[in-house]
Amino acid sequence: MIDRACISLNNICNLHCRYCYFQRSGYIVDSPALNEESAKAILENIVDYSSTLSLPVFKIGLVGAGEPLLSFDLLKYIVEWAEQNDHAQLLSFYTITNGTLVTEAILDFFLIHRDRIALNFSLDGYEELHNYGRMAFDKVMAAIALYKKVLGEYPRINCTVNRQTINNKENTLAFFKANDLNHINFSEIFDCDDSNLTISHQDYLDFLDYIAKDGAIVFRQSIKEKHYDCQKYGRLCGVGRTNIFITAQGIYPCGRFYKNETYKLGEYDTPLALHEKTMIQKLRPTQNGACYYDMYIVKKEIQK
Repeated sequence: MIDRACISLNNICNLHCRYCYFQRSGYIVDSPALNEESAKAILENIVDYSSTLSLPVFKIGLVGAGEPLLSFDLLKYIVEWAEQNDHAQLLSFYTITNGTLVTEAILDFFLIHRDRIALNFSLDGYEELHNYGRMAFDKVMAAIALYKKVLGEYPRINCTVNRQTINNKENTLAFFKANDLNHINFSEIFDCDDSNLTISHQDYLDFLDYIAKDGAIVFRQSIKEKHYDCQKYGRLCGVGRTNIFITAQGIYPCGRFYKNETYKLGEYDTPLALHEKTMIQKLRPTQNGACYYDMYIVKKEIQK
C-alpha cells in the first residue's frame, strides 16, 4: 500500500545547482504549480485513503521540482489545513530547503508546527565541496545558525553524495562533526553525466559504510533494513510498492518519472486508491536493492 508521497509545490528555483536533475531535464520551466484548491484535494485524498486502510501515519515530503520556500504561503496552508482537519494525526510532513530564503519569521512557523513538519537543509559539506555542486554556502550556514537560535537545535541535513564527496570523505565527515551536524540524510547523486560528480551505487554504499563505522552521525539505515523508500537514500526502491510523486500535472511513481506520460498514474484529484491500482497494473516491483527507473528506463536507453 502507499504510505508516503512527495508533493511538488512548484517548478521554480532561485539557484542553478550543477547537478540538479530537474533543471537539467528542463522541468523547471512553464509548468503550473499547485494552488490551495489542488493542495486541498490532494490532502483530502490522502486522509481518506489513510483512514480507510487504518494507516498509522502517511509521510509527506513537500519537495519536488523546485525550492519549497518560494511557495511558503502554500506550504503554510497545507500544514494549517492538516492541523485543522487531520485530527487523527495521520499526516506527517517534512520539507527540504536550499537555505537561501530562510528568515526568522519562517522559522517561527516551523517552531510552532514542529510536531507536524520538519525543515531540512541541503548542505553537501565544507565550503569548497558544497559550492562545487551547489551554491551559496555562506547563506546556508547562516540560515542553519538561525535555525539553531530559533528552534534550539541543529536541523537535519540532506547531503548529496558525489565523486567529490567520496574523494574528500575524511574532510566531509570532519566538517559535519565540527559543526555539530550529526543527523544527515545522505542521498546518491543520479542522472548526472559529469564525470567529476558521477559515482556507482556501490561507491555510495561504501561511503555509507565509512560513515557508519565512524559512528558520530545518525543517518538513514542501509537497504539491509528492508525499508521501502528510495534506493538513492540507501533504502529499497518503493516504486510499485509504497511511493508516489504528486504534481499539478498528475501523479507519477517517483520524481524521476515526472512528465513521463507512459508511467503517469493519473490526475492529482482522483482517489488515491485508484492510483494504487494503476501502479500495481503498470509497475512490477524490482528486485530488492535495485532502482526501478534504472532497471526499466535507463537500461532501455542503453540498449537502444
